[in-house]
Amino acid sequence: MLRSAVWFLTFNCTNWCPYCWQRQRQKRGEFTPEPFKDYKLWVEAWNRLKPGVLDITGGEPFMQPNFVDMVSELEDVRVAITTNLRHDITDFVQRIRPSRVVSITASYHPSSDMSKDLFLGKCLLLKNRGFGVTVNFVTYPEQMFLAPILAQEFKLFQLRFHVDPYADTGLAFKYTDKEKWFLSQITGSDRQNFVEEDKENKPVLCNAGQVHISVQPNGDAYRCINAKINEDKEGIIEHKKLGNILDKDFKLLKAKARCDIANICAGCDRDKVDMEFLKQGVTVNG
Repeated sequence: MLRSAVWFLTFNCTNWCPYCWQRQRQKRGEFTPEPFKDYKLWVEAWNRLKPGVLDITGGEPFMQPNFVDMVSELEDVRVAITTNLRHDITDFVQRIRPSRVVSITASYHPSSDMSKDLFLGKCLLLKNRGFGVTVNFVTYPEQMFLAPILAQEFKLFQLRFHVDPYADTGLAFKYTDKEKWFLSQITGSDRQNFVEEDKENKPVLCNAGQVHISVQPNGDAYRCINAKINEDKEGIIEHKKLGNILDKDFKLLKAKARCDIANICAGCDRDKVDMEFLKQGVTVNG
C-alpha cells in the first residue's frame, strides 16, 4: 500500500531564489525543466496508485495548466501542496474542499518581489476557508537572522512557522559555531539532521519504495529524492529508478532496501517511512 508520495510536479518556478538548488542546477546548465503534461495523464496515474497523501511540490505547482481541475479530479487522494502563493488562489479556495487538503506549505521568500502583506493576506484567506497553513522559511545566510522575528509575526495570526536550514547549493559560505548554535535553536526535530554534528554514515533498511515514493516531473519514480540525486553513484542507496508512474504496469518494491546516508540526507522523508538501523559491514540484497 502506498502511504505517501512526494511529487515534484515541475521544476519551473515563478521565483528565482539564489538559494534554490533547482535554480542553481539550471543556471549551471545541468538540466532544463520538463514541459508540462496534460493534467489528465496525472489524474489517471494517481487515481490508479491511490497514495494516502500526495505531497505536491516543485518548482511551483500552480504553474501546471488546469492545476485546480487536476486536484479536483483526484479520487480518494488527499493532497499536501507547497507553493509560493504568487498565483491567484481565489479559484482554488472556492472549488477545493479543505477536507481534501492535508496541508498547504506557503514558502515565504524575502528575495522575491511579492510583498509580505500580500503573502500574509493569501495565507489568511486559506486559513479562514479552513485550510491548514504552514509558512516555510529558508535560512539563507543573508536572511537567517530574520527567522525569530518572522516567526513571531506570523504566529500572531495563528499561522505555523517552519524553518528549513539552508542546504548548500554551491555558495562558498561557512557557518561559525555561533551561527550553527543559532540554527539549532530554531530548527524543528524534522530538520535537526541539517545542523547536528553526527555526520557518520549509519546504514539502515528503509521501506521507501514500498510505502513511499518520490516522483519527478516526467513521472519517473524513486525511493526518495536522494535515490535520484545519487542515481549514478554505487553503494549508497539500493534500488535507483523504480519505473515511471505513467506506465500502467508500474510496481512498488516488495521488500525493504538499504540506505547508507539516511542520517545525513538533507531531503530524507524520515517521517513517512520506517527505518531499521544495521550494524556496520552488513550486506543486504534488495
